[in-house]
Order: sequence, then C-alpha cells, then structure tokens
Amino acid sequence: MRYLAALTVLIWILAGTAFAATTPAEKQGHPEFKAPDQAKAVKRSEKVPDFVKDVLIEPPVVRSQRFIREGIDIEDIKHSYFWLDSPILKKAEDRYKGVRFMHTKHASSIQDCTECHHAEPKGGDANATVACSACHQEPFKKGFPERIGLKAAYHLQCLGCHEKEGKAPVGCEGCHLKKEVGHKDLVELPEDPTPFQVTRECLSCHQKAGEDMLKSAHWLWKGPSSYTMRHHKNIQIGTAGKTLNNF
Repeated sequence: MRYLAALTVLIWILAGTAFAATTPAEKQGHPEFKAPDQAKAVKRSEKVPDFVKDVLIEPPVVRSQRFIREGIDIEDIKHSYFWLDSPILKKAEDRYKGVRFMHTKHASSIQDCTECHHAEPKGGDANATVACSACHQEPFKKGFPERIGLKAAYHLQCLGCHEKEGKAPVGCEGCHLKKEVGHKDLVELPEDPTPFQVTRECLSCHQKAGEDMLKSAHWLWKGPSSYTMRHHKNIQIGTAGKTLNNF
C-alpha cells in the first residue's frame, strides 16, 4: 500500500509539472496572442527610407494653405499607429524602448498636417507627407550639416508641442519604457567564478552602490538580536566584526 501511495504521489507530481510547463494558451489549444497592429508597426519601424537630399522649403502659412487647396487631410492617413523605434536611433544608443505614436489621434487633435510634415522632397510627384526619417537620419550627416538628426527632430517636435499644450509627457519615461539591462552581455566572468570575482566585476560599473553598501545596516550590523527570543542582550557576531558573508 505504501508503494502504491508513493507511486500515486509521484504520478501527480509529474503530471502537475507537465501541466505547469504549458502556457494558458497552450492548455486551451490556442497560440499565444500577439497584437497584429503592433506587429505590423514594429515591422514598418525597421525600414529606413531613402534619404531625401533636395527639400522643398515653404513658409508655414503658404504650406498649410497649399495642403488645404490640394485636399491633403486626415482622411489620407495610411497608418493610424506607428512604433517609433528606427534603426537610425539605435546606432548611437539603445537605452529605451520605442514610442507608441497614435498618428490619427494626434492629427485629429492638431488639425494641421503641416505642423509635423513641415517639408517634403522637391519634385512634382513627391509625397508631401513623407516620414520624418526620410529627411532626418544620422546627426551631422556628411554634406547636410543644417539637418538635425532623427532623435533631435522627434524630441524638438514632440516635446515642443507637449510643453506648449501642457498636457502630455515631457520626460523620457513618460513616452518610453526603459530597456532592461542584459548583464549577460556586459560582464566578463570565468565559467565558475568565485564570489570575489563576481563582486569585482559588479563594482567595475556600480562603484557608488558598493560605497553605499559599506555604510548600510547590513554591512555594519553588530549587536543584540532585539527581536530574537532569549537573545535580547546577546552580542552576536556581525558583519561589523568577524564578517561571515563578506564577498
């Protein structure tokens, strides 16, 4: 009977482990859901348009009136949602995730496409509302010193409007999510590192955190165990004395 009971428990454990390893979608026989609009927007964000060398420059009022005459309006919007995360931006740094940009919502609120699409390629058949990354790409682009880079163009345009309207984020993490640091690609440790090697590698970047640790209660503790029964006045070995856990 004991053998049978033990075998039953083992079967239950194995069955529970197998069941826990599956996702809720797999339990129901459905693939994991992914938002189709987000997937399409991410794919579009990976494309870098051809650089526009010759730009048509117009006074803002003239350009706005021309859009009205030519009937360029919100109804012409092809994509209502963008994921702003161009490879151009990632060349220099990649600390933040992309920005979810509600294209139609902004256009409906501003009611003037020229506020953002302030210029266009020169030419009769040119698209009047090209992407920002067609004219603004790497900063200090050779031969085009007057062009600001894409990151600066985004920030000047977006933050300038946000500050003016006073009802939208103006800080980094108000629009972006910060990327998690992948320490696996940052540290250099042997296959089976010692505690001292790990600490030394951590302190190579986090020196201030190490200094703060030396002033913490965890590091300096030595004294009576106030909340331990029968040890209220007993001085225990602490990290301020004989250090037991000093890595």
